[in-house]
Amino acid sequence: MKAHFTIGDWQVEPELNTLSRETSTIHLEPKVMQVLVQLALHAGEVLSKEQLIEAVWPDTFVSEQALTRCISVLRRELQDNTHTPRYIQTISKSGYRLVATVHMPHGEELKRHTTVDEVDNEPFLAPSPATEKNMPPSARRQPWPRWGMVAGAALLLLTAGAGIGFWHSHREPAPPPFRTLPLTSYAGQQDQAAFSPNGNSIAFVWTDAESGNRNIFVKQIGSETTLRLTHADELNFSPVWSPDGTQVAYLSAGKDGLGIYQISSLGGPARRVHTPLAMIHWDQGALSWAPDGRTLIFPDGETSRAPSRIYRETLDTQQSWPITNPPPTWDGDFNPVFSPDGKKIAFIRASDNSVRDIYVMPASGGQPRQITHDGRIVDSMCWLPGSDAILFSSNRGGKFALWKVSSRGGEPERLPVGTEDAFQPVVHGGTHRLLFTQSSAIWSILRVPLRSAREGSKATPVVSSTEQDSAPSFAPDGTRFAFQSWRSGTQELWIASRDGNSLRQLTYDSKGLTGSPAFSPDSQQVAFDSRTGGYSHIFAVSAAGGSPQQLTFGNSNNILPHWSVNGRFVYFSSNRSGAWQIWKLPAQGGQPQQITTSGGFVAAESPDGQWLYVTKAEAPGIWRIPATGGAETKILNQPPSGYWGYLCVGPQGIYFLDTLSATPHIALYEFATGKTVSVVSLDHLPPIFSGLSVDSKEDELLLTDKRSVGSHITLVENFR
Repeated sequence: MKAHFTIGDWQVEPELNTLSRETSTIHLEPKVMQVLVQLALHAGEVLSKEQLIEAVWPDTFVSEQALTRCISVLRRELQDNTHTPRYIQTISKSGYRLVATVHMPHGEELKRHTTVDEVDNEPFLAPSPATEKNMPPSARRQPWPRWGMVAGAALLLLTAGAGIGFWHSHREPAPPPFRTLPLTSYAGQQDQAAFSPNGNSIAFVWTDAESGNRNIFVKQIGSETTLRLTHADELNFSPVWSPDGTQVAYLSAGKDGLGIYQISSLGGPARRVHTPLAMIHWDQGALSWAPDGRTLIFPDGETSRAPSRIYRETLDTQQSWPITNPPPTWDGDFNPVFSPDGKKIAFIRASDNSVRDIYVMPASGGQPRQITHDGRIVDSMCWLPGSDAILFSSNRGGKFALWKVSSRGGEPERLPVGTEDAFQPVVHGGTHRLLFTQSSAIWSILRVPLRSAREGSKATPVVSSTEQDSAPSFAPDGTRFAFQSWRSGTQELWIASRDGNSLRQLTYDSKGLTGSPAFSPDSQQVAFDSRTGGYSHIFAVSAAGGSPQQLTFGNSNNILPHWSVNGRFVYFSSNRSGAWQIWKLPAQGGQPQQITTSGGFVAAESPDGQWLYVTKAEAPGIWRIPATGGAETKILNQPPSGYWGYLCVGPQGIYFLDTLSATPHIALYEFATGKTVSVVSLDHLPPIFSGLSVDSKEDELLLTDKRSVGSHITLVENFR
């Protein structure tokens, strides 16, 4: 495009790659300008990411990160705001839209410059003259002289006749392109979709935004009418259809405890068919129905003293038995899926919660074979038609995306759809349809001013992003804090100034998850855990940056470090004894010493170093034991189960998450009085695991927050 135009109060000159306003002129990269031109050509319309990538990077494979970067640059230069956009609006799960007024001088209209490719008859966007001028000669579209066009046409006519019949009789028609559609876009969260046997309906989980209840619904593709199957005040997960389509099985946690239920796909009373011992990754898909309709498979496990295993149940007799046997110190096996022919079972095996790979075993039993070797997170998966390949969601390339791998192993291949925040894929071969869940949220580290908190002050964000910012740790000198974040593409440690205005990355592993930061008492070092191999280990690094020092070793998982108040030791949780217990070792490395014998996950010393306060992996509450080990005493019934990270110790007492009252709040257990007082009320529950931190003077408290959570189901037609 040569013509200059205006967007809002900005003058745009595509040929010069410039934006200008009043006396300032900004030069844009060519690709950034091309993205802006595409949005301007379709002002007011929603352009999908795929459309923009195809237009700006034709015949070149790029990830969505290239487009996201261009949008980020445009917003920065246009001085736009993502929350109240005046120029570029993000349409969740769809793409981008230019909302500012576009005006051409002299009343001219913007026109889309297209040409036709003689091979496939598809229009494409021609590059601007400025862009083409910068291309190498071999990449430019060279005009043919008129005589060359005539001669070429004549030659084609002479040679085409003999082969035209053969061409038309043997040429395979090109498959239709993918068509990506939002299938659910309701308030709240929708996830865990499952195809009916004929592929025309889905069962899915719909989480109510206000109550948090999870219920099972059925929806016919092409219709907005939904049928609600469950009606209880409970949490339901992982619906799967019976092979004949008459039943839906699902997992449930409610007032009657845990259960696997069957219910008619048309609605009616549910029947319990099994009582699991524990909830093992139910939110990622945990139930599969055999193609012959006789059995179900699911993960189960008794306690943290034993890894989870895959169980099989015969529905007629309701007898169940384990069919896998992971190593004793591993997290275990989960997410089992029958292959379409019923001959194989794929499942995820984890040495650590963040180190997961795919395994395949015969459905009749036998030794599993490892298929992937990434040591990253495999979130969920399904079989592809033919039972020869597996589609899975993983962060192996950065953001969670969809990948395909042969059931015999090999290098996974990234799909051209589901390239960002894509989870829970499921495919129906007969209708050539793919479903997956896309999710989003705003993560923040909140600042709570403690001295005035009881007078009505509110928690406010100090660091915030659409990536996961969590697990804050105040430096004792009060000048800064460490936290874990996905903002670099993988989970790494970051350091922020107290006000959040200054950020810098501290670790650069890029291969495994790095997190759980803890500042040393002198504020000079940060201890953390990292999954650089098959196991998680404890490391320490200078707060100024540098090469980390590994402190723990061996074939067990070691996580969640905390320093002793004198800085001589590091406490951590390890399953090296067969169960999660608290251990400690010298800060410079050495032989670990076991502290607890009845379980422990997070440990923090009292200010005088005499006591250790401990939370556990699978039980609510806080326990007190001597710092050198000994008998434990339960002193609090909170934080709740799963919120073991919401414990920190200050000079006055223990700060923790309390959910026993009508609204959740951060409470303080006072050492001096033994009483519990509320510090600040929260308008919703914070995310599990992540935790909180208090500064040494108890002026402020940092808290992990997650809000604007959304997940929706996307449908891809013509998936082959």
